[in-house]
Amino acid sequence: MKNSLGSAALGIYVLIFFVFLLAPVIIIVGISFSDSFAMDFPPKGYSLRWFNYILNRKEFVNAFYVSVIIAIAASVASLVLGILASMAIVRFKFRGKALLESLFMSPATLPTVIIGVALLQFFSVTGFMNSWNRLILGHVIICIPFTLRSISASLYGFDKSLEEASLVLGANHLKTFYKIVLPIVRPGIVVALIFAFITSFDNFTISMFLIDAATITLPIRILTFLQWQFDPSVAAISALLIFLTFVVIMIIEKAVGLGSMAFMRNQ
Repeated sequence: MKNSLGSAALGIYVLIFFVFLLAPVIIIVGISFSDSFAMDFPPKGYSLRWFNYILNRKEFVNAFYVSVIIAIAASVASLVLGILASMAIVRFKFRGKALLESLFMSPATLPTVIIGVALLQFFSVTGFMNSWNRLILGHVIICIPFTLRSISASLYGFDKSLEEASLVLGANHLKTFYKIVLPIVRPGIVVALIFAFITSFDNFTISMFLIDAATITLPIRILTFLQWQFDPSVAAISALLIFLTFVVIMIIEKAVGLGSMAFMRNQ
């Protein structure tokens, strides 16, 4: 009897939790299909007018392209740096190893406002005024902890005897890395790349300090728009981003499985 009551209580708790978690998403998606200017839920009528509206607004389209370009460049650069740093930290023993790892992970612990202000000051003092490069460098800094952690988790579970066998059989280090190491740590690389992309694409705080008129990212454009106008077009943008997030989750599941991703995040 007690077990039945406990199971029922747990089921109710889980149901309430998921309702609380999913309710804002459902409301936003519902409002995005409204046919009126009011942010009402449920909407009185349904239409695709707001999706058509934002797709025809150049400022939103351009901001989306800027965010995508910055996110791709930052995620690829942080992935390369993450692979190199992970190989050094996991494979070798040297003085200052713990300090180096802490340095790479520090952007995940520092407030992004502090990082943004520090980067703005540094770039201003050094005369580094190209906003594209500033944004990419700033986003690489905040993406490295994700790539380092995911790839290091894969390397810690790597059986080095496979790599040694490849070298004994005549393959050089580069071919061994390409044929043996990369396929085995591929789940970590995929997860690292996706998390880095999402982190960069969604970033607002650091981008706010480093943009100029030609490099306004989508999160900043959305906030600027909300200051002057509040209608279902914002919900339509959010619905599209929710859809893109869902696609990313499907890619993760197809590539490595969500179970593998959860395991690597807990390492």
